[in-house]
Amino acid sequence: MREEDCALRAEFTEFVKETRNGLYWRAYRMCKNHAQADDLVQSGYLKLWKHWVSYRSSAPELRRALAYRTVTNVYIDFLRVKSNQPPRDIDDYDVADEEAIDLDLIARENAREVLQAVDQLPEPLREVIHAVYFDESTVAAFAESRGISPKLASRYHNKARKLLREILERR
Repeated sequence: MREEDCALRAEFTEFVKETRNGLYWRAYRMCKNHAQADDLVQSGYLKLWKHWVSYRSSAPELRRALAYRTVTNVYIDFLRVKSNQPPRDIDDYDVADEEAIDLDLIARENAREVLQAVDQLPEPLREVIHAVYFDESTVAAFAESRGISPKLASRYHNKARKLLREILERR
C-alpha cells in the first residue's frame, strides 16, 4: 500500500472516531431505531469515503457539517424508497393489530406527500426547509451558512412553509 493511501486511511479513520457518536445520535433521533441508525451512519461514511480525497483539504468544521448532511441525505433517501414501496400484503399483519395497518399506511403516504411537496419548492426555499427540518439547524444558522441576512432567511422559511401548506392542501 502506498504511503499516500495509508495517510488517507489514517486521516479518515481519525475523522470517523471524532464524528461517530454525534452522527449516530443524529441518525437515531431521525429514525428512532438503533440498528437503522447504525446502518445510516455506515452508509454515510461509505459515501464520504468515496469522495474523501476531495474533502480532505476542507476545514474540519466543513467536513463535520458534510458528514451530518450526508447522514441526513441517506435517511431522506431511505424514506423516499420506503414511501415508494407498495403497501405490505395484508397477510403480513396480525389481524388483532388492525390499527398498525392504518398507521403504517398513513405514515408511509404522509412521508411520500411531504417529500414530494418539498421537492416542488424553489431552490432557496427547499434548502431552508432541509436545513431547519432535516438537518435540525436554525434559520439563523442557515442564514450564516448561505451568507444571507437572518431576516431574508426567515422570509424564505415562512414562504416555504406557506407554499408547503398550499401544496399539501391541494392534494
